[in-house]
Amino acid sequence: MATPAETTARARALADPAIEAALGSDWQKAADLNKQILDATPEDVEARSRHGRALLELGKLEEARAAYQEVAKAYPHDPIALRQIARIGLLLDDKHKPDATRSKTQTRLFIEDMGKTGILRLVNPAPPNVLARYSPGAEATLREQEGLLAVHARDGMLLGFLEPKVGRRLIELIEAGNEYVVAIVTNDQANPRVAVRETLQSPENAHRISFPGHHRPVETKERAYIKGTFFRYGEGEEAEEEEEAAEETATAAEVAEEELPEEPLPVEAAEDEEDEEEE
Repeated sequence: MATPAETTARARALADPAIEAALGSDWQKAADLNKQILDATPEDVEARSRHGRALLELGKLEEARAAYQEVAKAYPHDPIALRQIARIGLLLDDKHKPDATRSKTQTRLFIEDMGKTGILRLVNPAPPNVLARYSPGAEATLREQEGLLAVHARDGMLLGFLEPKVGRRLIELIEAGNEYVVAIVTNDQANPRVAVRETLQSPENAHRISFPGHHRPVETKERAYIKGTFFRYGEGEEAEEEEEAAEETATAAEVAEEELPEEPLPVEAAEDEEDEEEE
C-alpha cells in the first residue's frame, strides 16, 4: 500500500500532463487526469479548478459548477471560482453550452514585443449570455464594419468592437498589409477584453507601431488559467477600479512569477494621442 507521501508524489506527477492536455485543448484527457489527481489528493485546489475548467469546456455545466463551488468553499473570496460560477449560471439560464476552446494556446501571442501586442477593451459588447459562451484563450477574428473594427468569435458571433481610435489605426495598418491574430482575454461581462498581436508587418508599415504608448507596467485583472497561458477570470474589485483609470489600450509585457492558485498576466498601459502625433 502506498504511503501518503508516495500518493502525493504520484498525483503531482500527473499535474504537468494534465496541464499539457489543457494547453492542447484535449479537454477529456485534462478532465480525466485532474480527476485522478483529485482521487488521490482531494485537497488539491489547483487540480479542482483545472478540473472545473475542463468540465466547462466539455459542456458538463452542473459538474463544472460543483467543482468551482468546492474551490469557493476552500477560498470563499476567490474571484476566479466566483466568476466562473456566475458564468455557468448564465449558460444554464440561457440553456446554451459554451463554445469549446479547440485551438492550442499561443503563449507568444500575449508575452512578446512591446508595441506588437495590445490588450484591448471591447465597446458595445455582446450580451452577458453570449459572452459567457466563450472561454478566455479562445480565438477570435477582426472584421471592418462601417468604419469600426468588430471582433467576432470563431463561429461568427459578434463579441463587440475595439475602441474607435484603436480600430481606425488597425484598419489602416491592415489595409497596408499588416496581419494580426486575436484571442479572448476575459469574458467578464463588465469589462470584456481581447489580445491582438501583430504577426506580420508589411514593408509599407515598417516605421509604424501597432500599439504605441507609454510602456508603464500594470497588472490587469485578467489572470492565466495555468502557467501564464490559458486566461481565466481575474482579481477583485480593487484591481478592477484601478484598471478603469488606466489607458484604453495596453501592451503585453513579461509574465510574472507564478503564484497560487493562478498566475497574473501583466500588461502595460497603452496608446495616447501624444504618441500618435510623434510618429
